[in-house]
Amino acid sequence: MDQLEAVAVRDWAHAARSALDEARDRIDAVNVFPVADSDTGTNVLLTVIGGVDAVGLVPQGATPAEVARAFGRGALLAARGNSGVIVSQYLTGFARSLPAQAGAREVAHCLAVAGRAAREATVEPQEGTVLTLADVVSSAAATAADAGADLPTMLAEAVAEALRALGRISAAHPVLRAAHVLDAGACALLVVLDALARAVSDERPVQVPLDWLPTRGAHHTSAELTGGAFEVMLLVSDEHPVTDTGAELRRRMGDVGDSVAVVGGDGWWHVHVHTDDPAAAIAGAELGRREQVLVRLLAGAHAGGSALTGRADGLERWGVVACTAAPDLAAWYASSGAVVLVRCPEAPVRSVHLERAVTDTGATHVVLLPGSGATPDEVAALAAPGTVIERLGATDELRAVVASLALAGAGPTAQGCAAARAALARLDVHAVEVASTRTVSDAVDALVGAPRPVPAESLTVLLQGAPGDGLVDGLVDHLAAHHPGVEATVVGPTGRGPALVLGLD
Repeated sequence: MDQLEAVAVRDWAHAARSALDEARDRIDAVNVFPVADSDTGTNVLLTVIGGVDAVGLVPQGATPAEVARAFGRGALLAARGNSGVIVSQYLTGFARSLPAQAGAREVAHCLAVAGRAAREATVEPQEGTVLTLADVVSSAAATAADAGADLPTMLAEAVAEALRALGRISAAHPVLRAAHVLDAGACALLVVLDALARAVSDERPVQVPLDWLPTRGAHHTSAELTGGAFEVMLLVSDEHPVTDTGAELRRRMGDVGDSVAVVGGDGWWHVHVHTDDPAAAIAGAELGRREQVLVRLLAGAHAGGSALTGRADGLERWGVVACTAAPDLAAWYASSGAVVLVRCPEAPVRSVHLERAVTDTGATHVVLLPGSGATPDEVAALAAPGTVIERLGATDELRAVVASLALAGAGPTAQGCAAARAALARLDVHAVEVASTRTVSDAVDALVGAPRPVPAESLTVLLQGAPGDGLVDGLVDHLAAHHPGVEATVVGPTGRGPALVLGLD
């Protein structure tokens, strides 16, 4: 194949997906940087799946550049994790520079542009990682093209050189050197590029050998998590930008966290950051329409399972998705183990966003708390093949908090779902518009004094803002003095709704 053809780009996308599906466990096992959360292989696979799905919508007869642009854009919108975001930008950069007719020299140029785009996506580029591997690929491709190699030979030599350099590249990074592992992101990109090299050859079906990857568990590491405690990912649309949106997003995310990657294409920006303050990251991204805002606790990411199989040592995994319109509660829900979907004022939560959140739990059973973030119609439209979804009637913020507390106590299991449903059925709710020690005490007395089938044991207090001086202490003292059998849990601030909402169970 002297010129890159559309069918080869399609084959590339499908071959990359198949190879990553086979390789992901081994790539996950060597994931120690930037965070040792063992999910790089899974994240890049999910990213590429988004690209493959987009390619499937491109009509036959499309040009190679059109197919490549769909591959890149689909990957960008579906990107997961730091490595997934970088790979999506690599694919996007490659596609943007692809001319109508592309032989060895033109494709080598595309690889160079792709490497630069991936590097520019990060706030603090790290050598000894996927970015260095991209540079090696670019240099080797240019050398081969300048020497007169045809397209298949040029790509094969570039991949072979990257494979030879992978160990040396990884050893140059102190974290990877200490852990004695290859860079997981570099491994994933190398699998993707080998798929491209084989797609332009005469080999059919396209098969990517993976014998160079370490076997699963061979380099398992217990490297300590560092950096921000939460991962925040979201899309920002800037159809009418008034500034360099990508640069400004990188600056703002750099102010609130680390492992920052921001990639863009066709009016969309995908933002990734690790931070201790998810609400600040979400607020900092307010440069356009924000949607698909996802927050999770990094220490719990794919804990013992896969985002595609939901299995952990042969046991079924349960996950939780919590939806909220209160960014300040995102960290609270995520700390309980939920994947949190945050609705921003500019755009509704759609079923496709819910589906992504469900997938990101890595579970075969998922408990869904619609909260204040998702509408009943979108919840009803949610379809996640292969996953059983338990939809709880937690249709406002207080009920989502109460259900989350019940699940945290009993665990996200069938028993936990039953406990959460029972708690919601018993719940009595009272909103306090103007909070003072007197109005709160009176509301508590009215709630506790009302007839109930069983005595109340817990009071959930949802605050709109920072409580006034002595308000919470006064509430706790009042309960101790007048209702000693009732224990209070205070959550907030929500930044919206009544000053205070009480839920008695």
